[in-house]
Amino acid sequence: MSLELLTKAVNDHGAAVTAMGAKTDEALTGIKELNTRMFDLEQKAAGGGDHLDTKAFGKSEGAIDAFMKSDQLAAVRGGATTTGRVELKGAGIALLRKAAITSGAMHIPAQRDPGLYNNPQPQLTLLDLLQSIPVTAGSFEYMQLQYVNSAAVQAAEGDVKAEAAPTFVPKTANISTVAHWVRASNQVLADAPALQNQLSNLLTYGVSAKVEKEVLNGTGATGFMQGILPQATVFVPSVNADNTAVDRIGEAVTSLGAAGWVASAIVLNHVDWFSMTNIKDADGNYVIGSPRDPGPLELWNTRVVLSAGMPQGTALVLDTAQVALLDREQATVQVSQHDRDNFVTNMVTILAEARAGVAVFAAGAVLKLALAAA
Repeated sequence: MSLELLTKAVNDHGAAVTAMGAKTDEALTGIKELNTRMFDLEQKAAGGGDHLDTKAFGKSEGAIDAFMKSDQLAAVRGGATTTGRVELKGAGIALLRKAAITSGAMHIPAQRDPGLYNNPQPQLTLLDLLQSIPVTAGSFEYMQLQYVNSAAVQAAEGDVKAEAAPTFVPKTANISTVAHWVRASNQVLADAPALQNQLSNLLTYGVSAKVEKEVLNGTGATGFMQGILPQATVFVPSVNADNTAVDRIGEAVTSLGAAGWVASAIVLNHVDWFSMTNIKDADGNYVIGSPRDPGPLELWNTRVVLSAGMPQGTALVLDTAQVALLDREQATVQVSQHDRDNFVTNMVTILAEARAGVAVFAAGAVLKLALAAA
C-alpha cells in the first residue's frame, strides 16, 4: 500500500472514532439526565403520594399492571422453577403509610351479645309451694265447714247425748285474667331470630310474677282474685319484753299445731329473713348460721319460703294442704297480625296471658302476724 493510501485510512479511522465519541458523550449526558429525573421522582414519592407527578410517566400504571408486565412473571410462565422478585416502583413505605386502613375509618360494628340483661327475675317459690287444681270455669266454688266440736260424755244412762251442729258455707273463688303485650315489626323479628323467644320469656315471667303477688294480696274486687293475706286469720302473739320476730313466728307455729293443723310453710319477705339471720349473741356470734355457712331456710322445723310479694314486717304461717292455686289457663304466649292495623303496617302483637285464682279452704289454717309488737 502506498503512503498516501495509508495516511488516508488512518485519517478516516480517526474521524470515525471522534464521531463515535461524540455520540457516546451525548448518550451519557442523556443517561445522567434520566438518572437525575428518576432520583427527583423517588424523592417526591418518599415524601408522600400527594406530591407524585404522574405526568412524568404519561398514563399512570398501577402495581398490578406493573406486576403483570414484569420479566419475572414472564419467566415463571415460561417454566422457570425459581422464585423471582418484582420491585414495584411508587409503592414505597410512605405510600403504604398514607393508605393504612384503621377500624375507626371503617366504622366496624361492635360484637353484640345475643342475651338480654338488666332483667331481674326473683324466684316464684310460692307458686311452686301450693298445690294446683285445674279449673274449667271463670269461678270456683267449694264448701267450707264451720263447726265446733260439741261431743260430750253421757253422764248417766238415759240422758240426751250431745248434738252436733255442723254448718256448710259455700265459698266462691274468682278467676282473674293477668296479661300484657308488646308490638314488634315483622322485619325485626326476622332479622333477630332470638328476639321473639326473648320477648316471650320476658312477658311470661311478668305474668307469673303478677299472679304470685295477686295470690298473696288480691283484694277480691271485681275481676280480681281474693288473695291469701285478706283471708288469713290474724294471730296476735303474747307480748314479752324480749320477744323477737323469731319467737313470734314460733308461737304461731305452735298455735297452728295445737288447733289441729300442720304448719308446713312460713312465708317471709327477703329483707325480714335477713334481719332474722343477722341476729347475734352477746359475744357477737351469729345465732342462725353465719355468713360463711348460712343456715337452711327453716324456722321451728318448718320450711321458710321467700317471696318479693310478701309485705315487709308481716309473716304467714300456713298449712299448705288448706290452700290451692286455681289453674284456669297457664301462662301462654300468642302472636297475632290481626290486631288494629298490624296487617298493613307489617307489625305483630305478642301477648302473654294467664287465668288463675286461689282458694283458702280453711281460714284458721292460715295465720298472719306482725313481726314486731305494735
